[in-house]
Amino acid sequence: MTNYIILIDDDPQFTRLFVNEAAAKKIKVSARGSLEGLKEVLPSLAHKFAAVVLDIKCILHEGQAKEDSTFIGAALTYLDSTLPGFPRFILTGDETEFDGVKKYHAAEKMFLKTPDDKEKLFKELDECIMNAEPLRFRRENPAVFEAFDQNKMTSSKVPVILSLLSSLNEQDTLKFKGILGDIRELHEEVYKCLNKRNKAIVPDGFINNNGGPKFNTAFYRHMEGNPDPGNSYNPTTQVYQDSTILAITKFIHNSCSEFLHKSSKTNYNISTYTVNALINGIMELIIWSKKY
Repeated sequence: MTNYIILIDDDPQFTRLFVNEAAAKKIKVSARGSLEGLKEVLPSLAHKFAAVVLDIKCILHEGQAKEDSTFIGAALTYLDSTLPGFPRFILTGDETEFDGVKKYHAAEKMFLKTPDDKEKLFKELDECIMNAEPLRFRRENPAVFEAFDQNKMTSSKVPVILSLLSSLNEQDTLKFKGILGDIRELHEEVYKCLNKRNKAIVPDGFINNNGGPKFNTAFYRHMEGNPDPGNSYNPTTQVYQDSTILAITKFIHNSCSEFLHKSSKTNYNISTYTVNALINGIMELIIWSKKY
């Protein structure tokens, strides 16, 4: 299950209460108790979350004995510099601190730790969750993200997947090269991961010195079961890819090689339709790879 929001509060009792209240509303919370904890999850894991809730007074680092009133200013400055625009909310039980912070940070959305204000906050958080693009992509593409949840694809590649999904229907041809680069990166990653967990499918002999797969004739023949041309092309070894999946992997490899290096023999420029096909193709290949 994906985490939805982050709570930064150094009061364990309140944190437990908040987490339980959020769970009742089907909102999952990842709690941290300091500015140091905030830095552990943002911005590196921003794609997993829809918003962050900040206490006004909190500790700056684990092991600090007393909460620090400079926390909120430091936290807001950190978010502004590393993740501008990421939804954030301030929640406090101290009305005096509330008024003081509101005076200097009038644009911030602030709530008191009262039942009514918490209910308003949960409504805001629910809206953030529904509108958060990374979470929407996960809801709409569960079969793809399952590969990452099952550790069959490297979790560090999730931002690449999200970037590609946001690039569907991209019309700006100047961005195509970057998209193709991401597709090639994931294409190679599929086979690297297969090599690590099942060498029968991708033997070490099909991995080059740089750690990437060798997309050559022998590799393709291996994936389709080394068909025998003298016997109606019947396979002689285990078949791992049918003609459709094999065609997808050839399509991705050939297209990325051709258009990343501007080697089209006819100087043809692909359109958004081919880019969409390649993005969908790599998603299909990731789903196929879960079988092994």
